[in-house]
Amino acid sequence: MGQHLLTLAFVLSIVNFAVFLELFRKQKNNYMFFTFVAIVVSCFGHWLLGFSESVDGAILSNKINYLGSAFLPMLMFFTLAEVCRLRILPVLRILLIVFSCFVLFLSFTVGYSDIYYKTVEFVVQSGAGNYVATYGWGHDVFNVMIILYAVLDIGVIVHACMMRRFVSLKNIFAMFMLELVTVSSFFISRHMENDMLCMPFVYLADQVFLLYISLNVKWYDIARSVMQSLEKDNGNAFVSFTSTGEYLGCNEIALKFFPKLAQCRVDLPIPSGHEMGDLFKPLLEQAVNTRLRHALKFWYANRHFRCTARIIPVWNVMQICLFRIEDDTKVQMYVDMLGKDHNQLVKVVEQNAQAVSAIQEQMIVGMANMVESRDGNTGGHIKRTSQVIRILASEMRKDMAYSQTDSFYDALISAAPMHDLGKIAIDDEILRKPGRFTDSEFAQMKTHAEKGAVIVENLLSGIEDPFFVQLSKNVANFHHERFDGTGYPLGLKGDAIPVEARIMAVADVYDALVSSRCYKDSMSYDKAGEIILAGMGTQFDPTLQKYFMDCEAKLREYYRTVEH
Repeated sequence: MGQHLLTLAFVLSIVNFAVFLELFRKQKNNYMFFTFVAIVVSCFGHWLLGFSESVDGAILSNKINYLGSAFLPMLMFFTLAEVCRLRILPVLRILLIVFSCFVLFLSFTVGYSDIYYKTVEFVVQSGAGNYVATYGWGHDVFNVMIILYAVLDIGVIVHACMMRRFVSLKNIFAMFMLELVTVSSFFISRHMENDMLCMPFVYLADQVFLLYISLNVKWYDIARSVMQSLEKDNGNAFVSFTSTGEYLGCNEIALKFFPKLAQCRVDLPIPSGHEMGDLFKPLLEQAVNTRLRHALKFWYANRHFRCTARIIPVWNVMQICLFRIEDDTKVQMYVDMLGKDHNQLVKVVEQNAQAVSAIQEQMIVGMANMVESRDGNTGGHIKRTSQVIRILASEMRKDMAYSQTDSFYDALISAAPMHDLGKIAIDDEILRKPGRFTDSEFAQMKTHAEKGAVIVENLLSGIEDPFFVQLSKNVANFHHERFDGTGYPLGLKGDAIPVEARIMAVADVYDALVSSRCYKDSMSYDKAGEIILAGMGTQFDPTLQKYFMDCEAKLREYYRTVEH
């Protein structure tokens, strides 16, 4: 019976680890990953111990167990600190690692010295192999380590509960239960001399708590990374909620505009009686129910604000609502001063419409930058390709025979940052791979074009002009089509490829050639130009050859001014 239970525990630990890898492959908390590894190793050691048939086999199995259990308390402490966003001093981190290594060394002396175990006797308990030992001073060091980390963990939990309002209460409760179950079970089972069967299932409970914590952390990481991406280079407030009303956090500017947000706890809804609840609950309801396609305006603390929202799907049953709030007081006061002056009022309305459009564009560019921040291979690609498009368009505008309007070129320049937006739907392990893709990986990477078109349509439909929406979709969907029909996703050929996508293809490939990547060096401008010109008629639209040649000197001049 005992061997069956140990086998079940070992298999379940692997299953939990696989679930973690599948659901949280983008998780940045490396300590969480190594904690799961340590638990699997410990469960493996217990499983081997259960099937051992001699004292030598029991000693070897126990040493494998200590490969995980000697580091598990330290890794769990690092994990809790990471979840609570507490910085551990490098010196302390090194000391704790050395201490855990020392405990592991002591455990490895079993069979050679009486430092850790004075005596070891092989026994069979509950149908499984085990051992009975008398402890030496080295084992007392292990117990001290357990108590030390229990104290540190409780300190982290108490600090997070008392001082860190942005740490999820659900996570704090889960961390407390994890600590309580682990430490109490260890000492109780050790006292009952049955820890060989009990501890693997305690480790399984730890994995479940860690999976739950990981799920919560993922929510807040997504909300925080989106806010950081969108708030770059502007002075607007960002506040985020789940679609069911739980507060996820805000940036520093939001705290200046709405200081009482500092009283709100992440992971909980803002109470209806709270001033911030009365302010944001109606906004959230409108955002979730109507997608808030038009900016809302409201007064608060003698300031006038304009609020737009973006719904970000994360799971099928949950979404994040991100509010972008701009201080519009000066404009509103100006409108009030105008009174009944209709002409001036119309002018202000037009300016506001342009401002809303600029906000929309800024949010899109922010999302594109967030995609690029995930792709370690293409840093700065969005900015550079946008500038290449601008330079190409400036040459094409001069040719009256090329039947495109200024509004077309303006729209193309605005749409350029969205060409790779579909990469937000590509897994990190593929997107960040430093080298060539396998056939399967490349097939997944190619889906970013079609996914990008869908994202662009969802972002812009009903807000932007239909012409701009369609042009932006075409840029995202078809910039990897080839003029000879061998591209993707549809294998379009010649004039069947929208002209905006044909122009985008030249800019995209040129930047890839002259820019350095983690897997290649940058190519010389002469060589890159030769490749582009050689591809005219096969990869690229040959009618673009003239314009590329006319602006090639400007392209070189631009790239010399930027870092690759």
